[in-house]
Amino acid sequence: MSISHRQLASTALLCASLLLPVAALSAQQAAPVRSNTEKLMLSLALGGASIDSDELEAERESGGGFSLQVGWGFTRLFTLLVDASAAVLGDDDDEFVLLHGDLLGRFHFTNPQRAWVPFIEGGLTGRVAAQDDIAIIDANGNPQQVDLEISGGGFTFGGGLQYHVRPAVALGASLRWTVGEFSTVKFNNVSIEGFEIDATSARLNLGVTWRPLR
Repeated sequence: MSISHRQLASTALLCASLLLPVAALSAQQAAPVRSNTEKLMLSLALGGASIDSDELEAERESGGGFSLQVGWGFTRLFTLLVDASAAVLGDDDDEFVLLHGDLLGRFHFTNPQRAWVPFIEGGLTGRVAAQDDIAIIDANGNPQQVDLEISGGGFTFGGGLQYHVRPAVALGASLRWTVGEFSTVKFNNVSIEGFEIDATSARLNLGVTWRPLR
């Protein structure tokens, strides 16, 4: 029994259609994992912060600081994290500390076979600005030194980019903006609430992230 050229061609096409999905699956399974964005996240970063408020009648102040992050990646696309950061702003004669505490959701634009991972994030933030030994004149006209602290809440949004040198280790940069109000003023141990001092702060961080679990 002879087989025509047309039958041979049809048989070859059928075999190719059956083998191509298997080859594609094998190639996908063989592709190396370049990034991990799931489970426990630990991060340490250095950077700078600034704050600006028209109601405080001061120019934008800036300075250097650091931040620590702990988070959990529920999926490779979404991580919930807690961030604590501190920075020293102003000059030598008028320095003050600016603290941020964030609860953020981070959304990754990721593929496990890709080392570069961009992300966006947003959430709630508490802020504290504190300065010690401020000279003031009291109601009786006498000079005295007081510790001043203003605090309040706000909303944070931003984004960044990470590069995974290993699947579990990434170098990255992020930029965040926080908008909100300082609502409480504290002199020494006396707190006064009800203020509405609008302020916008910004943070640029460069750091390393470690995800120890796979």
